[in-house]
Amino acid sequence: MGLNIKNERVEKLAKEVAGETGETLTAAIQVALEERLARLHRNRDIEERRRRIREIVQSFGPVPEGVTSDHSDLYDEWGLPK
Repeated sequence: MGLNIKNERVEKLAKEVAGETGETLTAAIQVALEERLARLHRNRDIEERRRRIREIVQSFGPVPEGVTSDHSDLYDEWGLPK
């Protein structure tokens, strides 16, 4: 099975990577593609986690009136407990 690359920039990049790593052109291209695919899968997993977190947060509903995260009444002007 063969792959014929007809792009000078791609060929130059592959040769540069192969020269830096001591790999063959085939190995350099294979590793680059495997790493790219792993990044794509990792990004997909991150997006799925974010989606699930948003779903969980939304399931809590709105914050009840009067509830606040302002606790400034518990601290003095230097940020120390009163």
